Amino acid sequence: MTTRATDLTPRPLPDRGQPTDVTDSPGPFVVVHSLTSLVGMNLNMDMDHLPKTLRYGGAERMRVSSQSLARAAREYLRTDGTQQHAGAHALSTRSLPTAVAQQLEAEHDVDAADAHPLAALVVAATGLRINPSRPGQTKVMAYVPADAPARLARIVMTHLDDLDGPREAMEDTIAEWVAASQGSGTSPADDSDPGTPLSGLPGSLVTAAQDVLAPGSVEEIALFGRMLTELPRPERRIFSAAHIAHGFGADPLNRLTDEFTAHDDYQEGGVFSGSGMLGRQYLVSGTLYRQAALDRHQLRQTLALSRRSEADVEAMAQSAERRWTRAIVRSLPKARRSRHGSAPRPALAVVATCDEALTAGPAFEEPVTSQPAGPHAAARLAAYLHHLGLRQGTALWQPPAGEAPPELPDVLTVKGY
Repeated sequence: MTTRATDLTPRPLPDRGQPTDVTDSPGPFVVVHSLTSLVGMNLNMDMDHLPKTLRYGGAERMRVSSQSLARAAREYLRTDGTQQHAGAHALSTRSLPTAVAQQLEAEHDVDAADAHPLAALVVAATGLRINPSRPGQTKVMAYVPADAPARLARIVMTHLDDLDGPREAMEDTIAEWVAASQGSGTSPADDSDPGTPLSGLPGSLVTAAQDVLAPGSVEEIALFGRMLTELPRPERRIFSAAHIAHGFGADPLNRLTDEFTAHDDYQEGGVFSGSGMLGRQYLVSGTLYRQAALDRHQLRQTLALSRRSEADVEAMAQSAERRWTRAIVRSLPKARRSRHGSAPRPALAVVATCDEALTAGPAFEEPVTSQPAGPHAAARLAAYLHHLGLRQGTALWQPPAGEAPPELPDVLTVKGY
């Protein structure tokens, strides 16, 4: 009998017609408001492993930072299977030289001794500086297209015959860096930037390498922006089209200290008594309000820098918007998901267009104290949305106990997930 492997492929999502798709709705901004009921979780912790908090309206609330929410949305974008264009994803890394070297070795059969200096050269040609103490890394985190290592490796192979001299110079430079680090006990980067030998590189290689990091080529970077001061203008700054606010509790903070015991299996054999380990973790429960907005003009302005046709820019912008709204609604930071369980869907999520991207945070300046907090918070949010000038959109409603949706603005169509 033939055993078939389990199909692990996610169910494909349609390009259009998703509940969060408002690309046909008019307006310069897309705004997302959501309420999510969380039970015994720690989505975002501080340096002391305590759930992050803030005070608002005289009460302490749970908080999930905007950086954490943006990271969760970016990760969702990379795995939801809805991308419609090549090069839709990006990655944040210091290890771009190492990734390029691995591509040269694995895909182009370049010897490791040559691959690493060649990788350092082509990455330096983009404008990024190599870290002298770790030549396999750049000095700063770089937000680059996910296919950048493969594209930079192909550029090296195209110009390989012209790179013998620069490669040897790069090898000597790396050796000097290593010797300086071992001799003084400090990295050359601690005192000065010794630079990378680029004088012998062909101009066509430098141009091609800089084009890899050019703005507008990747939907994800156009959505979330990028600041790399080492790159030449205008590539160094890409303004974010997405604005993500800190999430906070609509109700007062409910924090739990969970003390736990780790059992040692050798205890069963009578080797010793007592617990293997004692510990504690800190959890919160409550209703999380989140708000995010997308500037449609900024998104198209950035994508147009790729020099694509107007039709292609519009197609990319609509694809990016559909993927972004879905990610904002459905994503949450993973935190310790293996111990806290999967995150829930929002009980209420509103995706709408508007002329001014406003938050509904003031609706919860007075904390929700009535129970259950989720439906009461939804009613308060729905009432506040009537004053925000929404033009057209969708409200996704998944009530905890089958309740009817609150009185939402008439411009919203109520749907399920």
